[in-house]
Amino acid sequence: MLRKILKFIILIAIIVGIYFLIVTFWPKGAKNVVFNTDSGSYTYAVEVSDNRDTRMKGLMEREKLDADKGMLFIFEDERIPAFWMKNMKIPLDMVFMDKDYKVVDYFENVPACTADPCPHYLPSVNSKYVVEVNAGTVDKIGLQKGDLAEVK
Repeated sequence: MLRKILKFIILIAIIVGIYFLIVTFWPKGAKNVVFNTDSGSYTYAVEVSDNRDTRMKGLMEREKLDADKGMLFIFEDERIPAFWMKNMKIPLDMVFMDKDYKVVDYFENVPACTADPCPHYLPSVNSKYVVEVNAGTVDKIGLQKGDLAEVK
């Protein structure tokens, strides 16, 4: 009887350990962002960055980013967020959106920062969401200020 209880406890410990690993290392809250432009709708699978630590890390150290991937930064409220390209290895487009997912500003072909101090990129108006995608995406899909996005 004691052996069965011990086996059960070990099994529970293994399950809890696996759950902890998944919760800790699996991409948090992966979602889709759909940009609706005059030329069509374009969907990007994004990793969600919604706290200070994940926003600070962002896409740093990534060697590449698939064409249909990106990162969605979520802030607690609308503000003028400052972004930089420190420790980045690939250029990006940064799309700033308000609380209603309306595109309010963007920066195209932002290069990786190679020397300190790194420049900061700030939108011209308050933003609640920022999406980073591969450089050239804004031009490729014809994204413009005022376009609407959806997060699914």
